[in-house]
Amino acid sequence: MRHLEVLKKIFAVFHEAVYIVDKERKILYFNPVAEKISGFKSDEIEGQHCFNNTLNHIDDTGKKLCLDGCPLLESIRKNITTDNYVYLHHKTGYRVRVHVRSVPLVEDGVVEGAIEVFTNETEQNLVLDELIFQKELSMVDPLTGMFNRRYLDERFYHDFKESLISGGLGVLFIDLDDFKKINDIYGHLTGDDVLKTVASTIIHNLRSHDYVFRYGGEEIVVFLKDVNQDELVRIAEKLRILTQASSTRGLRNQITTTISVGATIHKVGESIYHAIDRADQAMYIAKSKGKNQTILI
Repeated sequence: MRHLEVLKKIFAVFHEAVYIVDKERKILYFNPVAEKISGFKSDEIEGQHCFNNTLNHIDDTGKKLCLDGCPLLESIRKNITTDNYVYLHHKTGYRVRVHVRSVPLVEDGVVEGAIEVFTNETEQNLVLDELIFQKELSMVDPLTGMFNRRYLDERFYHDFKESLISGGLGVLFIDLDDFKKINDIYGHLTGDDVLKTVASTIIHNLRSHDYVFRYGGEEIVVFLKDVNQDELVRIAEKLRILTQASSTRGLRNQITTTISVGATIHKVGESIYHAIDRADQAMYIAKSKGKNQTILI
């Protein structure tokens, strides 16, 4: 690839993440923004092939695209530009939604590889701004980065007043499956790492106006504004699939866990704690039916 060094200089100052592969899908270049979004340094990625599956791209169904359905491979084989939304596996373990554009790299009329440009499409800017602000008020759980029970008790009714009156507020009650077994086998520090991975996957894959809380232990509650039952289940299933497809990296053993999810719609006029209890009951039904599933009541 004759122009590789020139391309490196160009993409080194790009505001978007970029990597370049040859026609065998060997990664030749990984720019600084790609490092920032993925958590991997260039020397951890360059020289590998896409199908080594380090970035471990999946779609909404959990399909492993680096092994089957790679957009880069389609660009190379068909000499076309492709656009897709995928979820990469951050180095620390959580999932990040990115838009990927794959462009064939042609020299002298021959496709010699492809360039992939990707951008972080996580809808969370408002959530993260609010988390930073609330951290100053000690309303954020220090382990997971989620809001804590203090925020729920002191600020929830103010921030969700409109949704509580107008309706359409969805509640998800999430519990990690077999979390006690993880703590017993690997220790509580490893258990904390697993919990942080799950929390990060959830935080990075919610909409900007959704809120997530560590309710207690490994229990997580999510509030979703302006949803109906179908949308509520769709979002719950997305979080469940992404959690199952993630693993806590950097440990002696990569640990994958699943979640059981209870879902309900808050009824106008009822206490939010009643809705949480109902979602909690649905979660226990999911546990009793074999875990790793969503139950709506």
